[in-house]
Amino acid sequence: MKFGLLFGMRNPEQWRKPYQQVYEETLEQIRIAESLGFDSVWMSEHHSAEDGYCPSTLVMAGAAAVQTERITIGTRLLLLPMHHPVRVAEDAAVVDVLSNGRFILGMAVGYVPEEYPIFGVNRKNRPSLMDEGIEIIKRCWTEQKFDFKGKRFKVEGAAVQPKPIQTPHPPIWLGASRGKAIERVAREADGFHYVGGAGVYDQFASAMRKYGRDPASIPVFDSRDFWVSEDPEQGWEDAREHIFYSYSKYAEWGAAAAVADGANIDKRHEPATTPEEMRSMADLSGPFVGTPEQAVDFYRRRQAEVPINGTILRIPPGIDHEKVVKYLELLSAEVLPQLAQD
Repeated sequence: MKFGLLFGMRNPEQWRKPYQQVYEETLEQIRIAESLGFDSVWMSEHHSAEDGYCPSTLVMAGAAAVQTERITIGTRLLLLPMHHPVRVAEDAAVVDVLSNGRFILGMAVGYVPEEYPIFGVNRKNRPSLMDEGIEIIKRCWTEQKFDFKGKRFKVEGAAVQPKPIQTPHPPIWLGASRGKAIERVAREADGFHYVGGAGVYDQFASAMRKYGRDPASIPVFDSRDFWVSEDPEQGWEDAREHIFYSYSKYAEWGAAAAVADGANIDKRHEPATTPEEMRSMADLSGPFVGTPEQAVDFYRRRQAEVPINGTILRIPPGIDHEKVVKYLELLSAEVLPQLAQD
């Protein structure tokens, strides 16, 4: 099992510090993660968030590339419908060159309703924007020059240089949790950014077989808010408000997306309203706070539920840099070695 770290560079008001400090500390954490044996680091994207959630995943990926030598660098997730695919292909190719072929382009359609009007994008057009965008990106990387005319994009004379280091191109991982998005993973993806419980994996496996692919043929990574401490109560005290902040924001965005999609909100599945309620409701797809031993047990149970190859741990927003460094050291010493062969 492989371990990665997810960085959103969020800077909530209650823990606000200069943004330069946020980014400098993040880059230091990435360097430390590489030295401690973590497998990957990932950059996440949202737009116009009040806490400064990173809007520029590829810029940050490039910064990480020149600060490291071994660790894999990826995006989880670049929201492709909000970008022109030729621009993404160009920037991602440069990151692959800077990293000497260590880059993974992770993408998704996004979901937060307020983000699409910022870019003049109709949220209902996400599927076609995504499908055409993926095709254009792949052609940018593998063809010397081409034209494209689709429903959403018209491209004339695209000739992207430099080409990526990796051949035929950097891996494309896609995020999905249901329906047509999972079908897209099965058709197009080199890896799956997994969201949800066992039912989502069943959909993924079925879709993969539909397209003549073995579900075990591509990596499947999940992600969550995660914190480990030798003293579980002190760990909970250190991380509770930070993880609850993250949990609450995602719940808020998810509810807005559900309304925009016309979904019926099931009152039985409303999000927690306090850190303690969040902790009591947590399952194998949710946040985790505990000891190293509990973390090892958690992931072994998670793998029994869903055959993931790896996990990406979200750094809690606003938590002190020194605490993050100690947390990474503890994970490296007592969790990663126990799960490396699983």
